[in-house]
Amino acid sequence: MAIITEEVGDIFSAPPNSILIHACNARGAWGSGVAVAFKQKYPYAFRQHQAYCLSSPTGSKLSVKQHQASLVGTALLIPPPTATNQRQASKTPHYIACLFTSLDYGKRVSPPEEIVENTRKALENLAKQVAEMRAAGEEVGKCCPVRINSGRFGVEWQKTKAVLEAGGLVITVVRPEAEQKADGAGTAAGGQSPVKDENEKAKGEKCAVGTNARRSNRWTSGRTKAKGPFEKQTRGVKRKVEKDFEDGDDGREDMKGERLA
Repeated sequence: MAIITEEVGDIFSAPPNSILIHACNARGAWGSGVAVAFKQKYPYAFRQHQAYCLSSPTGSKLSVKQHQASLVGTALLIPPPTATNQRQASKTPHYIACLFTSLDYGKRVSPPEEIVENTRKALENLAKQVAEMRAAGEEVGKCCPVRINSGRFGVEWQKTKAVLEAGGLVITVVRPEAEQKADGAGTAAGGQSPVKDENEKAKGEKCAVGTNARRSNRWTSGRTKAKGPFEKQTRGVKRKVEKDFEDGDDGREDMKGERLA
């Protein structure tokens, strides 16, 4: 059983080379919830993710929709920016792991039981990629997810946590301070499940992952080299993607919780 710990802080202040993990749909959209914060903090990662989802590999006979369906239950591990872009590399020295736990989003999101099973498969895929990178001598840090699946996907956190515990990765779950306070207040007031509170908050509250969380003094930024199996995953994938992709999610928010046009 894997060791799972939880900390309160800002996930974006994780040590250099850490793997920041979040759950994604396979349509190439980061349009709501914590994905918006990731999109604003790591625009290069969003572009890589979008291209990966919206273009079938060169030579593949799969349609785009068939390609997207094949991604469910897998993980895309995006390395930090290369050393050619030192400014960006020093600001965002993290790997971004996208777990494809639902094919779609919004009203078409997969059922909770499917999301849980897809999470199990995606974590196995991610663990394999991480093991290969470490075996090759690449510097890969700690694995830091948010409480994946428990926001817009509406899955009870304890079910996803059980999958994490059964996996092969040592994981540190990072929660924003505002979320912890809200959970504590809800439990003290009526003994309600934190997951229920979080699902209600997801409908309109601010996404506090990037701005309201307490920064840990242990976590510092740094530079890193872009390595890993990402090139294998994206080999042959067309890179032509529209500049401004509209995901059709009317509930989009920015990192401060403001609704986007």
